[in-house]
Amino acid sequence: MAQTVPYNTQTSNTANANKMNGTSGEKNGKLLKGMVVGAVVGGAVAMLDKTTRKRVSSRTSNVKDSTMGMVAKVRENPSGIMNDWQDRLKTASTVLKEAINDAQSLYEKVNDDVIDQVNQVKEDSSEIIATTKEAAEELKEIGGKVKEAGEEVTGDSTSSVNSTQPSTSSTSTHDNNIHPTNRTSSVPGQVGS
Repeated sequence: MAQTVPYNTQTSNTANANKMNGTSGEKNGKLLKGMVVGAVVGGAVAMLDKTTRKRVSSRTSNVKDSTMGMVAKVRENPSGIMNDWQDRLKTASTVLKEAINDAQSLYEKVNDDVIDQVNQVKEDSSEIIATTKEAAEELKEIGGKVKEAGEEVTGDSTSSVNSTQPSTSSTSTHDNNIHPTNRTSSVPGQVGS
């Protein structure tokens, strides 16, 4: 007859992992025990110092006294203490809400003022740039007119000088007789050298 064999659902890798976890759990337990023992030993060694002992005992007694005082107050008037804490929390909540509202309104005010000022600066800058461009164009026009006037003055003066000079003179004497203000200049609108 056929015998039934129980089927093992765990693979060999899963079985090995479970074995390691057991060992790992034991190692973690030993580590935790070692840490606790080390802390106790360290605390005991620290208590060998007289100033450390005094400081620890004074702090412990302060904590004990404040705790006992609070316990006594709660025993005497538990609803009064509860109401007092509720009032404190409500007051703190109200103050916090007011502070948040003040901060939000300040933010909105500053934000609006700054945005308005930035927009005004943008507009002013655009106007200044446009005015500067117009002034530059007008200066170019004025410079051209001054140059033209200078050329006319220089041209009229040389023709009048030529008409007063005898026609028998040579060109070299003609250049010598021209006054320095009658010469053309490299600067627009300026007459002479």
